[in-house]
Amino acid sequence: MKIYYSNNELTAYLMRDVRKRDAEGDCPLRWCITYRRQRVYYSSGKMLNGKDWEVFDNANEKDFANGNAKHLKELKDDLTKYFNDTLKPIIRELAGNFSFDALNRKLGRSDITTVNDAFNSKIATLSDAYKVGNAGVYLSTIKALMRFKHYKGLRSKAAKELFIDDCINKKYNTRGKNVLSVTADIYFDDITVKFLNDCENFWAETGIENATIGIYMRTLRAIINNKGDDPYLTGNKYPFGENKYQIPEGSRRNIALPIEDIWKIEDFQSDNHSLIFARDIFVFMFYCNGLNFGDLCRMQYRDIDSATGEIKFIRKKTRDTGKKGSPQPIYAPLLPPMMEIINRHGNDRQEGYIFPILNGIDRLDKNESQIKKAINLGLIPLNNALKVIAAQLGLDGNLSTAYARNSYVTHLISELYISEIFVKQMVGHSTAKNVTAGYNNPTPKKRREINSKLMNPQKQYNTINSIAITG
Repeated sequence: MKIYYSNNELTAYLMRDVRKRDAEGDCPLRWCITYRRQRVYYSSGKMLNGKDWEVFDNANEKDFANGNAKHLKELKDDLTKYFNDTLKPIIRELAGNFSFDALNRKLGRSDITTVNDAFNSKIATLSDAYKVGNAGVYLSTIKALMRFKHYKGLRSKAAKELFIDDCINKKYNTRGKNVLSVTADIYFDDITVKFLNDCENFWAETGIENATIGIYMRTLRAIINNKGDDPYLTGNKYPFGENKYQIPEGSRRNIALPIEDIWKIEDFQSDNHSLIFARDIFVFMFYCNGLNFGDLCRMQYRDIDSATGEIKFIRKKTRDTGKKGSPQPIYAPLLPPMMEIINRHGNDRQEGYIFPILNGIDRLDKNESQIKKAINLGLIPLNNALKVIAAQLGLDGNLSTAYARNSYVTHLISELYISEIFVKQMVGHSTAKNVTAGYNNPTPKKRREINSKLMNPQKQYNTINSIAITG
């Protein structure tokens, strides 16, 4: 028996959560609500084993009356009554202005009394939707807020100074016994203009940069705004805005390398495999439209279009926005240096991932936490190796993978004077607000022509006349 309802971008249905199987093989039945690619599960209070679920899921009214599903009739009646009398009417009512917080309140599940509760609810929602990166931002923010609330509660000046030292010294400790961990309840009435100004000063004193402070404050503001649906603070109590607290803007660091420095990195030689791997991954990211490391790790051989000689992919960041419409793909010409790098470091079987960083992990939303962990583990030694390369070449000692993207964009705009619309399309930035963007449709030939201008004219490539990957 299918219990299912759809209204505009909302769907609700009953499912068996096999992730929570008990010792007897029974699994909880949950109401799954999806909205704009976000998915939240609600308990039905019922359990079923696999055999009975198969019977239940495929039964008709006759089966429940006197057939093989007769023993499940009471369960069916309870579930359909709740679905038809409670859940579906609420979803229909909220369909024009839906949020999960509003649904929780309508269902009588609004147990959010503190800022901590609101953050934890949001983190759980993002985690259930496998949006691990976004959940991490909210988690970092509430931890930073709790550190400030703890600091405020310290009475002596000496204790406060000692705690600030701890925050600075343990800033980069994320695991083990040296992690700085404090808990503190934060109430919505605590969030005043003075609280936010004092919090900003505390974070700055503990070594947090303006850009990060801005991220934390915008994340807190998003929690308080509650997507515009019944905000937690309104009117005079709302602390953000003109003549109130102003969120600081982080200044953009110049982390773009001159094209000559990119070529120096490309020409770097070493007997150390780790350094060569770091060199090649950085160069690939630069030539591949300033690709970021996470998207490079997720890239698969099936993303290569041999007909056009391009790699077609969608940024993970773009897929996670939840905005209407299909995310726009990026087309990156497969230049000779990129093909050489794939031939040196790509997976030999030429199936699945191009580079062997996520091997063994399927590219599925449910695996996002595992994927994110593998990406982070791969990024740390890569950036360390890039700093070694920079030291040997006399380049910026902070060299990291982030320089590849910034260098690509900066060179196209500042040196080649390529149109901003074209560059945004190449790197996956939004052009939705630009009315002329729809007329800018570069061909594969034009994209290749532009990116080819980045290559070192003095360098000879083995694959200069080929677009084939040789393995």
